[in-house]
Amino acid sequence: MKVPTYNKFGLTKSQVSRSELRDKKISDILTHHLTIGIGLGLGIAVYIIYYNEVRPSTFIQIVMQIFLFGSMGVLCVGIPAVLFKLAEMFYFKQFKEKSDEHRTITKYNEERDEFDFWKIRKDYSFWKILDGLSFEKEVMNIYMQAGFEDKIELCSEEYPDDRVLSKDDQLNYFYFHTKAIEINETSLVDELLLRMKNSNCSELYIFSQSGYSKKISDFVKEKPINLLDINGIIKVVRTVKEKEPNSK
Repeated sequence: MKVPTYNKFGLTKSQVSRSELRDKKISDILTHHLTIGIGLGLGIAVYIIYYNEVRPSTFIQIVMQIFLFGSMGVLCVGIPAVLFKLAEMFYFKQFKEKSDEHRTITKYNEERDEFDFWKIRKDYSFWKILDGLSFEKEVMNIYMQAGFEDKIELCSEEYPDDRVLSKDDQLNYFYFHTKAIEINETSLVDELLLRMKNSNCSELYIFSQSGYSKKISDFVKEKPINLLDINGIIKVVRTVKEKEPNSK
């Protein structure tokens, strides 16, 4: 996937920045500045109207009363605040989102997010720092992007961390090895083959964060087994057919 560029979308960096800054200013005005301003104005107006009834005798009293009425005014602007929030939503819905510039910038951001999503998953260090559960989720996500379907109902209660996925009417058994040491025992592979058969699966996928020994690599030859360490997973990432933005 090529890097999304401003030129591809007929945009400039300053144009995108101005659009984001303008949106922030409009949002601040509608939900903060006007709300506070109306509240203060309301409080001071009430103070002026009732000035004779609360006539202060010292300058400090004047300041205190203005502060008190102003604060009361701010507290009484709940309804205007809601109205201006609705006005903000109306602006973005009716004007902002319908503009050609907004649609173009949105498409650019979506493609940029999609590019970043795949880019980081081609980084060896990304996979290395994942905890066990995150490693499993990320691998599952990649394979589901590649067209595999998670068959949760076929997973064994005895081995809840193993998964069964289907593709092209074939069931596949997924095992995730997240221990700090590489896979080196052929007995583990034999056990996984048995689990695979008991689950009516045709192929076994073994994913290992710490890799596997040459003994294991030789042992699985001519068996329906796919051994994947981090480098193998990255190769899969590179071959995954790119989806539409936000498909992840």
